[in-house]
Amino acid sequence: MTTPLGRAELRTWIRMIWGIKALLNELDRQLRDQAGMSHDDYQILSQLHRAPKRTLRMTALARGVGFSTSRLSHAVSRMEEAGWIDRRPSTIDRRGTDASLTDLGLRVVEDASMGHLELVRRAVFETLGPERAGATADALDEIGRSAREEG
Repeated sequence: MTTPLGRAELRTWIRMIWGIKALLNELDRQLRDQAGMSHDDYQILSQLHRAPKRTLRMTALARGVGFSTSRLSHAVSRMEEAGWIDRRPSTIDRRGTDASLTDLGLRVVEDASMGHLELVRRAVFETLGPERAGATADALDEIGRSAREEG
């Protein structure tokens, strides 16, 4: 039988989940209000913005934003309709599909970035300070690594 979490463990676990949820909800609200997109949309557009030639294979994009390929496909379909992303057969091999950021998508993500980054800076980095930000990044890396090993 699994041992229940101790008081300190339970406190940490609940606070971590609630803190992340509150931050993601606020990021989503800010992006919807100021840019007309969800935080998930912003993540996808940002990945493409940083990619060479603003293009990624759909499977790599899904991995980069932590989505299933099906979830990503639905999101990209919506953004294709908005004119933010184009999809084409891969230039490397025709079995895959590439997603590319359009010129309109580039303007949309760049316009959304200023408000988004101001909120991230305020909510995360000004709250933690430089020393705790580094320690937090290290701890989250370890948690992510452990979770991937479990899966």
